[in-house]
Amino acid sequence: MKEIEIRIAEIYARFIEVIISVTPVQIDKGFLRIIIRLKDKSTLRVVEEWEGGKLESYSYYWLDKDNRLISGWDNVPHHKKLENFPHHKHISEQKNILPSQETCLEDVMRIIIGKLKID
Repeated sequence: MKEIEIRIAEIYARFIEVIISVTPVQIDKGFLRIIIRLKDKSTLRVVEEWEGGKLESYSYYWLDKDNRLISGWDNVPHHKKLENFPHHKHISEQKNILPSQETCLEDVMRIIIGKLKID
């Protein structure tokens, strides 16, 4: 559990320039579900499962202030024909699926920070 608490603190510290808050939804040994509220009022829904210090599965869904999908990244193994299986992303809607090179929160946050519109 301590590793997950450290992970939350690291996320907040690393991305403090764009984060308003980090809200834990579910935290168990090796499992993290949080909502990151960003300064443009969008949110990033984060789910990570860790085993032995290795990220095994992830889901990062970036929603606008009206809870509409901007982009979502995950490694659920259900799009077997995509390059870089199981890593993929959903752009603007669930059915718009592309291969993804972003395979961790840090990769995803680099993309989001590049696109944030902060007043």
